[in-house]
Amino acid sequence: MTDPITIATITAAVSVLGNEYLKGIASDAAKSTWQSIKSLFGWKADPEPSSMAADAAEKLCASPELVEKILQLLNDAGAIGTAGAMVGRINAKNVIVSKTITTQKLELK
Repeated sequence: MTDPITIATITAAVSVLGNEYLKGIASDAAKSTWQSIKSLFGWKADPEPSSMAADAAEKLCASPELVEKILQLLNDAGAIGTAGAMVGRINAKNVIVSKTITTQKLELK
């Protein structure tokens, strides 16, 4: 199972890329990457911006192998702008998520 942080990061990058594409401001590299992502997700048409993130997250959660493929597309297209910058060079195989967070209570006097 892929951790929630990786899913959220990839979902955000896919959403930014998709929205740039829909607004007509995506570069040629971004357009090509978007078409590949759409194909991997099985989207016949562009999703509505309001449902894009939820649809992407649902697909990524349901298919861990899809996470690797989308991540590779985003990493390979490093010059695609904001979406690529959001993902950077994540190596999802080396992500550790703590299930327990300990905090200290701050008291002001």
